[in-house]
Amino acid sequence: MKTVFINLQKDEIKSSQEIPINCIIKIDSSFVDMGQYLNKNELGALILFEHHQIITTLNLTEVTPYVLLFFDANLIFKGASYSLKSGIGRFTLETQYKTILFLRLPHNLKLNTIINLSHDSY
Repeated sequence: MKTVFINLQKDEIKSSQEIPINCIIKIDSSFVDMGQYLNKNELGALILFEHHQIITTLNLTEVTPYVLLFFDANLIFKGASYSLKSGIGRFTLETQYKTILFLRLPHNLKLNTIINLSHDSY
């Protein structure tokens, strides 16, 4: 088990929340079937893309239920997306961000208070 830290700010109060994850995975591919990397019942994983393409395509068809938190090169929080199974068919997502934190739902983070991420691999 590994740990990452999410730095938060609500009004003038700053805090840090420890997030347990199963692994930190480095991937050198611009098309990734995330079902091959995330096992069922995983707490989460930090994905670090090392390829030099502008866009990464993620196949999230069997990756559920997770929230994906996107961070830029300076680990500043840029946005979130959900991977929920709500129908049939394939589900893919394209992103320019090279650092993505997959967190299993439900979680207790307030997404609108996230500032940045810190972890040992950075």
